[in-house]
Amino acid sequence: MATSQCPGGICDGFVDLLHSPESWSVSHPGWQHDAAWDDMVTAAESGCRTCRVFLKAASCFPPQPFYVSFLCQPAKVWGENGQCTFTGAFHLSIVYQNIIKLFKPDDGSFCDWPLPPLPQNKRDLSLDGKVTIATSWLTACRDNHSDCNSYSEGVDEDTTKLPKRVLDVSPPDGHGQLRLYETPEGAKGRYIALSHRWGQTQPLTTTKGTIGNWKQTIPWKHVPQAFRDAITVTRELETRYLWIDSLCIIQDDHDDWSKQAPEMCSIYSNALLTISATRCDEGCTDTLFPDFQHSVTVDGDPSITVAVRAEGPHVSSSTHYPLLQRAWVFQERLLSRRILHFGYDELNWECMEKAWCECDPNTIYATLPHLKSSRSRNPTSALAPNFPTSAHHDMWRRMIYWYTQQQLTFSTDRGPAILGLAKEHMTLTRPKNSVYLSGLWSDSLVGDLAWEVTAVVVAGPVRPGTTAEPRLPGPTWSWTTVADAICMWPLHWVDSATTEVLDIIPPPAFAVPSTMTSAALDLESTRHCITLKGKALKGISTKSKDPAVARDRKKFYNAWFEASFGAASGTFNFASDYPPPSESGDSIVISDGEMVWWLHLGRNPVEGSNPSNRPLEEIGLVLRCVDKTLGLYERIGLAGSRQGQWDDQGEEIVANLV
Repeated sequence: MATSQCPGGICDGFVDLLHSPESWSVSHPGWQHDAAWDDMVTAAESGCRTCRVFLKAASCFPPQPFYVSFLCQPAKVWGENGQCTFTGAFHLSIVYQNIIKLFKPDDGSFCDWPLPPLPQNKRDLSLDGKVTIATSWLTACRDNHSDCNSYSEGVDEDTTKLPKRVLDVSPPDGHGQLRLYETPEGAKGRYIALSHRWGQTQPLTTTKGTIGNWKQTIPWKHVPQAFRDAITVTRELETRYLWIDSLCIIQDDHDDWSKQAPEMCSIYSNALLTISATRCDEGCTDTLFPDFQHSVTVDGDPSITVAVRAEGPHVSSSTHYPLLQRAWVFQERLLSRRILHFGYDELNWECMEKAWCECDPNTIYATLPHLKSSRSRNPTSALAPNFPTSAHHDMWRRMIYWYTQQQLTFSTDRGPAILGLAKEHMTLTRPKNSVYLSGLWSDSLVGDLAWEVTAVVVAGPVRPGTTAEPRLPGPTWSWTTVADAICMWPLHWVDSATTEVLDIIPPPAFAVPSTMTSAALDLESTRHCITLKGKALKGISTKSKDPAVARDRKKFYNAWFEASFGAASGTFNFASDYPPPSESGDSIVISDGEMVWWLHLGRNPVEGSNPSNRPLEEIGLVLRCVDKTLGLYERIGLAGSRQGQWDDQGEEIVANLV
């Protein structure tokens, strides 16, 4: 490359670095420069060949930026002795909305820049190479990972019970067509599951009208690209059956859907592995194997060619992958014993014990260890069934915290999309007599009731066939009836609980609710009722006058109302379960001057205070009486008060909470 200065001075530091290799070392600070895009265009058009390389490289990955940053750092390797060694090359990155990295081409084209060679994962995502890598990971897992092999009660995935329906992708004669196979009772075999995003365009589905045809054959021309790729990978991994939700569940049959949703636990946990279409942001029309082969050549004497690749995030960076922000996928990811992620530019592997990526097979990147460990059946696991009960309760609370931050296509799937995890949690950790209660548990019910809305999550529409109502289907005491992110208070206050559970009339443990005929509560609601006995304060609701609350209304639901509980008790701000009328347009939120009740649950040490002398905070449910004769109450929020505000006041009530 020429040594003349860049007309715009953009790449002078880089050119100086190119021609002073004697100054390079492990500790070399490298080169960094920020420039306006238009200035780089001007320099390239004025004859700067280096800027022409930069310009053509960045142009491979639109959109066109306003500014770009150039980073050049020495390439290093770490030896077994822990010492870092300079490789004689440097990493060159162009950073804007994308991160672009430059490498030496692998086709022998001339490049006299000391760039590192293309790493394996940057070369292509062709089927043969990826299947080889996936097979090696799968073999290592099956041969060496005791947790993965003991998962799902140690069932051999080669002879596990097949789901009710699977896709038959590899008939024995090798000539049969793709079809939907309705398995006979007790049928066994090996299968793979697909985790995917539906996207804006509905994927190929099975309905009451198509199931008969699909049992005969599914025309290949109707199969979207992501499904085709998953079928191809399944065949290459010598597996006959593939489970895809949109094809293996009858989408317009509520009875079939409600039966299959709770079976997600066994479907994903018993699969040989789960193929995750992690990179498919637009849904099933995307391919698992993107063509990102880019190289740029700038003519001259001599010409120079560089390979250009976009830097893709690991799957631990869920904010970069819309699929990993979906509630159904959150469950699928935790239930699967093994997951093969097809990322933007490489494969990633997750299982019970390891997480690998192609860019460095020896690197174990961050994943979901705080949640995935809950799945282990290994007796040495910190959250194995013989571990203290409080740890299992805490694990459930953490799962719910993360789960409720995920997105749903249909807001009415809030309860159903966690049923698989609930079923597994019951099997792994809960006492045999514990009953699942719409996101809560009978053996920790008083503690589980202490949940509150923490942030707004954009809610999707209701699932077709259900009725749009102000609250989601279910009892008001369950967090599954609100569409936003929630957190549960820690359990260490439960020993001081003052409220007693007298009776539980639970909803069906793992049933999918259909629709609510009305937002009003009636006698039918008492079938999903819990009866609580405790001391309660009676108060009058008023709109909050706290300026901080007004500022946060678009973000948090804290203290939409204040409830005045008399001079002795003061005024409590509480976290409402539902938005104010101006935002929700419904009648669920209480009105100014309406009577409310604060049912005391227990005391909690204030976080962040002096551990040796922590003040206590009183925790209680905010209720509204909907039928005084029947003693029916509905939950509308959670409130905390300072120690001494309550002081064991109030009258004892028996509340049938519906």
